[in-house]
Amino acid sequence: MDNLSIDDLNDVYKYLSAVYLLQVQAKSLIDIVVKAASAMGFEVEGYIDAGNKLVSAGLLSNEEFSRYRSVVRFRNNCGSSIWNYYGIIDVNIIRRIISNREYREVAKLGVKVVEELRRRGIDC
Repeated sequence: MDNLSIDDLNDVYKYLSAVYLLQVQAKSLIDIVVKAASAMGFEVEGYIDAGNKLVSAGLLSNEEFSRYRSVVRFRNNCGSSIWNYYGIIDVNIIRRIISNREYREVAKLGVKVVEELRRRGIDC
């Protein structure tokens, strides 16, 4: 996505591709966090709860948890996140994520969780 510019998002195919890639990235991070919490022996009651468990275990900071929670909302909360009332994607959120390269921080967070599990000798 680093090759995308804001102007590229005017092309419907590039725009929809960016949305798809962001959704896949979000789902991947959620899967990593849920599996990490489970591998650490926590009983998880939802995506946000999994992140809370990793904070309590010292694996995520409060700031990292806040980023994770935003990713979960992006992925799951179609009512107030990327979709407006009529089911149309809010292009401003996608533009912000692409222009600020926020997806990079999401990728770093996933890598951090996996590396921290390895450092602790936990295989998942």
